[in-house]
Amino acid sequence: MRYAHTVDQVRRAEAALMAQVPEGTLMQRAALGLATAISDFLGHTYGARVLLVVGSGDNGGDALWAGAMLARRGAAVEAICLSGVPHPTGMPAFLAAGGQIVAPTETKRPDVVVDAVVGIGGKPGLRPDAEQAFELFPECPVIAVDVPSGVE
Repeated sequence: MRYAHTVDQVRRAEAALMAQVPEGTLMQRAALGLATAISDFLGHTYGARVLLVVGSGDNGGDALWAGAMLARRGAAVEAICLSGVPHPTGMPAFLAAGGQIVAPTETKRPDVVVDAVVGIGGKPGLRPDAEQAFELFPECPVIAVDVPSGVE
């Protein structure tokens, strides 16, 4: 059985948990889960090509931290940042681990695209820059953080 939760239910549950654990713990857990899901999906990490499409919020932070974990394990991880204000802890970790920020026109075909644009509070529809980023490699599988961007 699968369960669905409202945005308000998720936010209340997160707030209760965040009050009990050190700052950053939930993001690290999410990043590890995401990195593991990507590695499991691909069947390997070393030599994999991963493209992160990143927004400015916590989903972007989750993806950047996961990208750092994958890069430290030998994946080539690139990120297209759709915001001028990337996640304040995720971006430095990503760059320190060898992740690369690229323009949409500079990226090479990845093995998988990670959708980290919007999360549970997002509105349907994609901004033109996000739509352009996802149209670069329509044949590539996409793994979304939380929910696919643009879906209600």
